[in-house]
Amino acid sequence: MKAKFPEDFVWGTAISAFQTEMGVSKEADFAGTDWYQWTHSPEIIENHLVSGDLPEKGVGFWDLYEEDMKRAKELGTNAIRLSIEWGRIFPESTEAIEAKVGRNRGGDVVAVGVGEEGFGALSKTANWDVVEHYRKMLAYAKSLGLKVFLTANHFALPSWLHDPVACHKDMEKSSRKGWVDEKTVIEFGKYADFAGRVFSESVDVWETINEPDVIATQGYVLGSSGFPPGLEDPLLAFRVERNLALAHNVGYTNIKKHFGAKPVGIGIAPNVFFPVDDDPRSRKAAEFATYMSAEWILNALMYGCFDNDFDMMTDERAEGISGSDYIGIDYYQRIRVRYSENVSVAGALNMEMLPCVDCTDFGWDIYPEGIRAVSNWMFNRYRVPIYILENGIADAKDEKRARFTRDHLRALADAINVDGVPIRGYFHWSLMDNFEWANGYSMRFGLYSVDYETKRREKRKSAELFEKVCKTGELDYESDEETGKVPAEKPH
Repeated sequence: MKAKFPEDFVWGTAISAFQTEMGVSKEADFAGTDWYQWTHSPEIIENHLVSGDLPEKGVGFWDLYEEDMKRAKELGTNAIRLSIEWGRIFPESTEAIEAKVGRNRGGDVVAVGVGEEGFGALSKTANWDVVEHYRKMLAYAKSLGLKVFLTANHFALPSWLHDPVACHKDMEKSSRKGWVDEKTVIEFGKYADFAGRVFSESVDVWETINEPDVIATQGYVLGSSGFPPGLEDPLLAFRVERNLALAHNVGYTNIKKHFGAKPVGIGIAPNVFFPVDDDPRSRKAAEFATYMSAEWILNALMYGCFDNDFDMMTDERAEGISGSDYIGIDYYQRIRVRYSENVSVAGALNMEMLPCVDCTDFGWDIYPEGIRAVSNWMFNRYRVPIYILENGIADAKDEKRARFTRDHLRALADAINVDGVPIRGYFHWSLMDNFEWANGYSMRFGLYSVDYETKRREKRKSAELFEKVCKTGELDYESDEETGKVPAEKPH
């Protein structure tokens, strides 16, 4: 049997700047981001919040982008998703550059006007060697016939905006609070205006911010996750999430000024929270976890609807919110949960998260049906097109990747062909192995493996399935023997 995808479907692979750029030349190394400072901090390493692996030992995409883009093209893809590094472009603060800040009646920042004078000042501050290098990257992708999906901010912030180690020690005393501080919203608006002006000629689709839900949850709720600044403060997390929603809004508006009718959107990472028993409290816990991890931020950035007391009801309708032309989904896992009086998430939710059943190397639970479920839910609620901007598996032995890819694409095809969800494209995470944030180089997501000493890339066997689908637009349903069987449902 076969599943067919639309003729104009976008097939791509995805990477990010911080995770891939460093590793070859000295010019590629860049220390001016919060993530660089975080991964190099002896205290953070000693506390086991990060692996101790260093990003400057990475895959070297900054220097090797031409051969990597050729590999992407050889897979049969017609697009590539990558990001630019805010801190590289503006290694020094832009806070002194004047901008016209617009606020709604509630006091939220909803506009950051730069104008020609402001653009001139930003141009004097920007590192134009970096700008031109990124322009060459984008132009090369276009020369290969790859559509460019460009992310303005994929986690890393300039270190002049965020000192994660100081925030980890004492947030109140830190002068560089990152997304906790409204000034980061304003500076993002300036950066987005500049980036929209200088890069849009070679961009087909913009993404403002990658996974704002993850930034807030991993950095400010699940303190041991390894994301900066490693705190467990749910109220602080929602200040961050509110600022991220507002930052998307000003970024959307400022990029759109220079991008015309082409789409500008945002990507989030919804999990499927799955209650394992019939206890109504488990079901309510799963529903609330889903709401707080995905729906809260989407209601805010799409409609300006803020739930300030977390009762799953709108308390405030903010003015001046522009929404999003599409929603990007980064889908990876199911999380099995049940109600617990003895276990809580950051002291705020009585819920126990259970071990995976069909596990990736990360310990994430493989659940292909989830990609169909979240695509349906998001389209039915927000009524904008969907892109799957990330979907992939940590699988160093390459034993499950082919089955993972097949089953998720089959579910995606059903969402398109049976349910009628307007899913416009799919990006596999990732083109190649790279620096997996707090986990360093231990998690292998690539369709191409990487030897971090020699920088040699080698195509994995599982990439053949993805390549065939990209080149034919069809998915053959293969037997379990060819792609690996799903284990019986029991935790290990």
